[in-house]
Amino acid sequence: MKVFGAKAEGWQSLLASILKTEYGIAPLPELVRGEEGKPFFPQFPALQFSISHAGDYVLCALSDRPVGVDIEVIRSRREGLPRYALTSPEYANYEALGGDWPAFYTIWTRKEAWCKYVGQGLRRLWGQTPPREGLHFRSYQGPDWRAAVCGEEDPPEAITWLEGPHE
Repeated sequence: MKVFGAKAEGWQSLLASILKTEYGIAPLPELVRGEEGKPFFPQFPALQFSISHAGDYVLCALSDRPVGVDIEVIRSRREGLPRYALTSPEYANYEALGGDWPAFYTIWTRKEAWCKYVGQGLRRLWGQTPPREGLHFRSYQGPDWRAAVCGEEDPPEAITWLEGPHE
């Protein structure tokens, strides 16, 4: 599994740049969405990917197995959101992490990455907590963002951040 991030205007240009550099695939292959909306490359069925973007950040995970990724910019939200959006075990973890917005986004990105891994979306998995066993998760953080990846193999310890324009 590889995880790339960038400050970029569009996720498609980042994905195209990664595919060209890492896999020798150019131009960006046709993207199709599955029944639940998860994108894939019909010409490269063994190449799995997940994309997330928030603010100026774009995050992309690639693997030969299903993968999910999420990134969120930390910002204040409605005070009751953590209680509403998190399951009881997640809420307890949120409180243990300090009960602030960075703690919320640490847990939330993990949940979103799991939903993208499963490919069913948050609406279908609302009220469920990602499993503790059988999958591999990693959380990442910056001064104004939180991110997570979920997959069937150990995620890298760090995101590979790409600089410059992406073609």
